[in-house]
Amino acid sequence: MNTSERAKNGYANTQKQMGSDIELELKIFTDITGRLAGADTSKPGGMSKLATALQDNARLWNLIFLDLTNPDNQLDSELKSGLIYLAEFTGQHTSKVLQGEAGPEILIEINKNIISGKRDYFNRTYNVDAA
Repeated sequence: MNTSERAKNGYANTQKQMGSDIELELKIFTDITGRLAGADTSKPGGMSKLATALQDNARLWNLIFLDLTNPDNQLDSELKSGLIYLAEFTGQHTSKVLQGEAGPEILIEINKNIISGKRDYFNRTYNVDAA
């Protein structure tokens, strides 16, 4: 295998890994959002399910915050600022939901918007036709 072929294979493997990373992020967001939306607090165990989903969502957004505030993160500064704001808001609102002062609806909506954006990006970047 010559140098050019190795470079192409390396690039293809990197692209495949990036696609896998985005797919994993989508899977995690979709799973947590589904659990947030599906937690029926009027049923036995519903509040416990909601609390677990809220904690998982808070952990996810905390990881996003840490990634965004890493000096090596090269994301566009305007997008980064918006996502940092959402991460901070998510943490504050999660506390309110856990204290019974608010509902999880806005957290679900935020996650759905992130899912939609990530899907659009993935489809555009990897030339995937929307089914």
